[in-house]
Amino acid sequence: MEIVDDKKIFSVVEYIELINVFFEHQENVQIQGEVSELKQYPSGHVYFSIRDKSGEGVLSCIIWRHNYGLCGIKLEVGMEIILSGHPNVYAKTGRFSFLADTVELIGEGALQKAYNDLKKKLELEGLFAEEKKRKIPDFIQKIGVITSLEGAVIHDFENNLGKFGFKVLIMNSKVEGQAALGDLYKAIKKMRTQDIEVLVIIRGGGSLESLQGFNNETLVREIAKFPVPVIAGIGHDKDVPLLALAADRMVSTPTAAANLLNRSWEEAYSKIRNVNYIFTRIDQEIKRIKEDFNLTWSSIIDSTTERIKTIKERIIITEQAIRQNDPIRQLKLGYSIVRKNNKIIRSIHDVDVGDIVKIQLNDGETRSKISN
Repeated sequence: MEIVDDKKIFSVVEYIELINVFFEHQENVQIQGEVSELKQYPSGHVYFSIRDKSGEGVLSCIIWRHNYGLCGIKLEVGMEIILSGHPNVYAKTGRFSFLADTVELIGEGALQKAYNDLKKKLELEGLFAEEKKRKIPDFIQKIGVITSLEGAVIHDFENNLGKFGFKVLIMNSKVEGQAALGDLYKAIKKMRTQDIEVLVIIRGGGSLESLQGFNNETLVREIAKFPVPVIAGIGHDKDVPLLALAADRMVSTPTAAANLLNRSWEEAYSKIRNVNYIFTRIDQEIKRIKEDFNLTWSSIIDSTTERIKTIKERIIITEQAIRQNDPIRQLKLGYSIVRKNNKIIRSIHDVDVGDIVKIQLNDGETRSKISN
């Protein structure tokens, strides 16, 4: 902060502005008290007072319309609350007030009642209905993540996210208690304008009090109407955060969210490996069949060759026998063939005196008449 010259004389407005700037740059403080006065103006801004239970201290407070609507709590006189914000001085009246950013209920009973009432209201509207849930697309690559960059949650998510070419856009946000409302709301609104295929909201487990930001009506409605499917990885034991109920898919841990995004890719890679295995087996079977065919073909060739050799030998022997018994060969040796009426004469009893016979010799035929 700029050092103030102790010789400078401020106007009232300048000094009040200096005070307000100083308070705005300080870390928000939390104040606990009981609502004692309350008035909401037509503008939507709420002016109220809180006091100690002892009644010895009273503090004027203001919460602007946007923050009041976002906190999801309807203030009532007598309600025990915790405010988070910073001091402010109104220049025109000099009134000192506490400017609240968030309001949260005190006590597990009050929180449980608020949770149950809101859950029932939203269930009746059908905000959590299964038929409204959208399927998480397969083979997602562009992922939006809302979480705190402090702690192990984001590391668990990133370490378990597979190497499938994911493009991850991370928005840092508070995730603890009612104080996380502003950050979560801004992050969700900003993510609506980004090029993503799925939104993942993750944090570790916690008590009902620490999960207040995820049981907020405004945020739940933002998730229910978000333009792409939403995965909620918000740890819980008993009461499921309402934001998770409104999400399209609810898992218990950041690691489970990462595994869900990996699933379709892993299944595809597994199928590819199975196909490769099948093709390898087919190749091996084809190779085996070829080898069997080659062996069979070789055996057929050898068998056929041997058979042909045997047949050739038999043909040669047959040719020799035919040549040996060829009538023409006998004619050349001086033999002749006698026919009567084109029938070979094999006995003298086959002819009579006076019959005309044909005599076939080596170089032609002649006719003769049987005389005795």
